Amino acid sequence: MSIDLWTQYGKVDNSIATNNINKTMADLVRGEASESDEEQEKQKIYAAEVSGEATEEEDEDIYEQPSSASATASIYRNNLLQRKLIENNIEIWKALTLFTRNFVVNASKQLLTADQMLIKSQVSLQSAHTALQQAQKNTAQLQIRVASALTSSFLPVIHLKEARN
Repeated sequence: MSIDLWTQYGKVDNSIATNNINKTMADLVRGEASESDEEQEKQKIYAAEVSGEATEEEDEDIYEQPSSASATASIYRNNLLQRKLIENNIEIWKALTLFTRNFVVNASKQLLTADQMLIKSQVSLQSAHTALQQAQKNTAQLQIRVASALTSSFLPVIHLKEARN
């Protein structure tokens, strides 16, 4: 005989199930079938319904299982603990999501600012490159004119006739 107690999220609470199985097995003699189900003490246990699970007519939110009052109190404490754990997990998830979102937004803003600065630098460098190319052309033309001026004769050839006196 196996007993599974399900929590809200479909996880098995093995410690309670094991205790219930041990109590039930103590009432049974190995190799003999019990004469009736009424021989065993029954107590109501509240269990959570798992969404998406097929229900049967006998399955309800209240299951009758042999148990003691302390086990029932333990189940209530475990359900409260589960609720508190779920609430804390949700808060942690929200905080982590907010932290991640803020981190990504700040990093995106910094990357956008750096990208804009790089674009401005690129435009400035392109303008400087164009100006340097124009200056290089002007320098080449100036060099040609200077070379031409230096190689030409500045003074015309003057022939002087010697005067006889």
